[in-house]
Amino acid sequence: MDWMNRMNQVMDYVERHLQENLDEKEISRIAACPYPVFSSSFSQIAGVSFSEYVRRRRLTCAAYDLQNTDERIMDIAVKYGYQSADAFRVAFKSLHHISPAEVRKSDVRLTFYCRLHFEITIKGVEKMDYTITERESFSVLGIRRITPYGGGTWAIVKSDGSDERIKEVSGKFFDLGLCFGFGEDGSDDYMCAVEWDGGEVEGFETFTYPPATWIIFEAKGAISENVLGNVWKKINEEFLPNSKYRKCMATIERFVYWNEAEDVGNVEIWIPVEVKG
Repeated sequence: MDWMNRMNQVMDYVERHLQENLDEKEISRIAACPYPVFSSSFSQIAGVSFSEYVRRRRLTCAAYDLQNTDERIMDIAVKYGYQSADAFRVAFKSLHHISPAEVRKSDVRLTFYCRLHFEITIKGVEKMDYTITERESFSVLGIRRITPYGGGTWAIVKSDGSDERIKEVSGKFFDLGLCFGFGEDGSDDYMCAVEWDGGEVEGFETFTYPPATWIIFEAKGAISENVLGNVWKKINEEFLPNSKYRKCMATIERFVYWNEAEDVGNVEIWIPVEVKG
């Protein structure tokens, strides 16, 4: 419950500073975790990146000011972080589908994005099975990329021949997805990999985990029903806030079976954890 309270305190901080630059260090202090961990958790829970949430809230408030004050459009643009009228107009129109100038006409339709509030909801008697295990240091070999959307690295390795090349090197296709976190712009730092105990391989990179405690969950079900995303949401909304653990490094998605044609997925979610201080 303490974690949930901290998330709401971050939302309070955002509301107080919508007209200023947000301080990542302050957000990290309030959330009591590294900023990338907070940003990644926020994205998985809210279904939108933290930066996009802030952008929507600022443009929502800008629309309110345009409708209810006599402030100049440029002054409102600067107030919410836009240094030019053109940048403000493009951003505003992308969200509200009308220009800032049109807001001051009658009978306009705008989009309102509410301030988020986090709470735990108990639904039925659903349960989450998990395993806690200790692992010695191990390494992976693969392709790491920063893409503008979740899962983008998989699209790359499936289309550029990397999946076939890794099989030639290791004897199997990519089956691990390392989640390093999300950037302020919503970009996803992700690595498709296989477990590896060999040396360096040209065209690929390695990543080594130190000895750690891991919690393992299973996401098994219909891909079309967002089985993987739903389990992640339960982990971040329900399990971790009420446990003594917190994520401490890049998580791993181990794809045991994934067949979109059959609409069946089976993924193990490996989370390296440490005890909350």
